[in-house]
Amino acid sequence: MSVRHDIGLAEALDLVRAHLAPLPGVAVPVEDAGGLVLAADAVARVDSPSLTSSLKDGWAVRSADVASASPEAPVRLCVAGLAVAGGPVSPTLEPGTAVQVMTGAPLPPGADAVLASEFAHRDGDDVLALRDARPGRNVMPRGANVAAGSALARAGELLTPPMTGLLAAAGLQRVVAHPRPRVAIVATGDEVVAPGTPLAPGQLYASNLVTLRSWLRHFGIEASWALARDDAEALRGAVASVAAQVDVLLTSGGAWKSERDLTPRALADMGVRLVFHRVRLGPGKAVAFGVGDGLVAFCLPGGPASNEMAFLQVALPGLLLLSGRPTLAFPRTRAVVEQPVERWGGDPTWTEIAHARLRRRDDGELVAEVVQSPSRLHAQAIADALVIIPEGRQRLEAGERAEVQVLGPAPG
Repeated sequence: MSVRHDIGLAEALDLVRAHLAPLPGVAVPVEDAGGLVLAADAVARVDSPSLTSSLKDGWAVRSADVASASPEAPVRLCVAGLAVAGGPVSPTLEPGTAVQVMTGAPLPPGADAVLASEFAHRDGDDVLALRDARPGRNVMPRGANVAAGSALARAGELLTPPMTGLLAAAGLQRVVAHPRPRVAIVATGDEVVAPGTPLAPGQLYASNLVTLRSWLRHFGIEASWALARDDAEALRGAVASVAAQVDVLLTSGGAWKSERDLTPRALADMGVRLVFHRVRLGPGKAVAFGVGDGLVAFCLPGGPASNEMAFLQVALPGLLLLSGRPTLAFPRTRAVVEQPVERWGGDPTWTEIAHARLRRRDDGELVAEVVQSPSRLHAQAIADALVIIPEGRQRLEAGERAEVQVLGPAPG
């Protein structure tokens, strides 16, 4: 199949989805599984609680014994012991007796309710019940939280922190989940140096590398990295040094079609089959996507705004798909643009995306204000949303409600 060139964003995403699938499930300790997607159903192994227990500090009683109790006519019961959480089960409760219980303590056989401590008064070897306690009051039956054998979460479900706690309570030490992809970033360019290195005239710091690693970490993905000169041999060497240890390679720079743009050709020489190269996306058009033997590659352009946009719109959905997660990375909503939003280029067959800031008007309407800055690097740094001019539209008119991707918390 030949490489597709200059395709639309929707077609690019369709091709990514067609060539990728979630990584095979692996056994993961439940305490490390938060944020992962289950690859197999999680089934409870034990009941939780494992015994019928008290929900409050108080007195385990037979409800019939205290049915008539009131402050004016308390019922006297003989204290038959103390039960604490994690302790042994008390002997069977005889009529006319009560066992003092702490929260989480196992309920003695024969007891069917717990009288809260504020409704009782200790009197020597007895306790005075000052009100009734109907059957089941302040009692958590065995298996009320989790019943052994029940399916708690299904394959395809994203594990939230509370869900991992529930799975642990259900006796699961490990779950089978799709791992996050292992990622390496190779940034190219003779002028690009690592942050912290002394900067010579004409050089620049690898800010794309930092931005990409931060976005990856935002989605729970860690990445190794390397720098490579604008030299085919150096680039192949940098890629070869990391490719065997990762599932996904992100390259930054050298992705266009000049003689100096070596990345797609170098990857093709190493056995990565390019699926597409160049997408009608502004910024971000030079992005390429390829697959090899156990390796997925996204070639991202070198300009900061183009680099980030190609990552967010094309590469990130692929990474999420490998993780088993939905490919829609950011919430989408509609917001008013108070000023016209023009294309940087004039071709309406492209998807154009602008950095924006969201705010809430006094009338409650959500407004997206396109960042006006001569520096695209500054614009992307302060943006909390992206305004989309879809294919077929030349501009967005003032007062129009446009589609936006929300990168950060929406204004309240």
